[in-house]
Amino acid sequence: MKPLHSETCRTHTVDEIRYGIASWDDGSKTMHSVKYTWFDKRGRACRGGEVPIDALPQMLEVAVREGNLQLQP
Repeated sequence: MKPLHSETCRTHTVDEIRYGIASWDDGSKTMHSVKYTWFDKRGRACRGGEVPIDALPQMLEVAVREGNLQLQP
């Protein structure tokens, strides 16, 4: 992922929610993803497929705010 936006996770304040160009983007920069990011002992960003359930609402908020997800009434 190439991050376009990051913010502190409200439920785990030492971690971040990141939004950006997806790693599987075809070069068009139109495919986006949201990731939960934590940091190792050296301060390097780590990412994985598992996401804490209580971080999901904020991840959805970021995707909606960045314009890539619309909530239907």
